[in-house]
Amino acid sequence: PPLLGCFYLDLDIGYVFTPTLDPPDRIPAARFSLPQQRCRDERLAFVECRHGLALFLNKNRPEAVVWNPISGHQRRVAFPTEFGNTREMDILYAAVLCAAGDDDPCHVHGDCDLSSFKLALVRGGEDNASVSVCLYKSKSGLWGNVISATKDWYTLSSRRMHGVLVGNALYWWFIQVIEGVILEFDFEMQKLVVVEKPVDQGRRSGFQIVRKEESSLGLIMLTELTMRLWERKVNSDDVATWALQKTIDLTKHLWPRQSVQVFWTRIQGYDEDHNVIFLGTSSGSFMIQLDSMQFDNRFQFKSIFTHFPYTSFYAAGCLAIHA
Repeated sequence: PPLLGCFYLDLDIGYVFTPTLDPPDRIPAARFSLPQQRCRDERLAFVECRHGLALFLNKNRPEAVVWNPISGHQRRVAFPTEFGNTREMDILYAAVLCAAGDDDPCHVHGDCDLSSFKLALVRGGEDNASVSVCLYKSKSGLWGNVISATKDWYTLSSRRMHGVLVGNALYWWFIQVIEGVILEFDFEMQKLVVVEKPVDQGRRSGFQIVRKEESSLGLIMLTELTMRLWERKVNSDDVATWALQKTIDLTKHLWPRQSVQVFWTRIQGYDEDHNVIFLGTSSGSFMIQLDSMQFDNRFQFKSIFTHFPYTSFYAAGCLAIHA
């Protein structure tokens, strides 16, 4: 499915959609209004997009909202009772994915509705010594068992970042003041484990989990104007190691023929379907296709906050009906 555009937060009007396709396929931004709210004071926190679906957490009540922007339909799922008195702010990470492929091997993600999806929620333990995950399946309407992983989380802080789907596992980056780790949830094997990041010298200004070819795990480390791309490889003995794939000098690619003073760079989003990084800088916004190393600055995003790339198939008639 094509990348239709991005959702991001505008402090004046809330979450908005910015299209990225060229005419005549370009979608007017006003076509995608946010899910209908139950009451005027309801506040929804945007979490991520995947398989044509968007995920929100309700700040007013313990529930997740799964929304299909194309059809305008939504589903609300209450947090699992096993999580106790959990509020939106207690959820460290969340993810949604289409589950239609479980029954139909020929299903193409991007043409997904709310008939079959999975929802994962991650929360921290009260003692800060563990994290737990629970998986919901819309087909049964039930939450599964709570799975936990133990680690000293006292030095970790979580800025809710969207997950990345690699094979049958979801990955999230846990931020630390200097270091950080990756949380892996294999929803087929029902395992929750911690993956250590590659050893790399120097202080990094940004990290982004990426999906490499053949469904392997990758990690980008950003240091001002340099990106280092790592890949996690597993050998025949099932031993995993990190290998540095490439080092990218952003200055040579972003401003090859001019001298530009850059005060900051920030990874603002990632499209796992097309392996595209959204990079914000003090001198403009860029989309970077990591396989071909193509750099595109045609779309200047006005927000410094996280961008949520949205990919899906669509028909003009369908959009007109729900506009």
